[in-house]
Amino acid sequence: MVVCLCQGVSDKRVRACIADGARTRQQVTDACGAGDGCGSCHRTIKTMIVECRRQEARPLPALPSTYDQSATSAVA
Repeated sequence: MVVCLCQGVSDKRVRACIADGARTRQQVTDACGAGDGCGSCHRTIKTMIVECRRQEARPLPALPSTYDQSATSAVA
């Protein structure tokens, strides 16, 4: 999906900038150019920053203490 039509920046590129440390809309703009035109994507970029930070803050699910090999089957 294209987030910034003016600069042709995709959501994947914006998410990559956020993953690389961009924490504000201006930092995303500086990193990839998204939001450097008309400004209509600013809200979308800010929302993406919040969503990505929420995902970063979620704890990973606990792994099972033992691996149940009976749950998998070998393909012959």
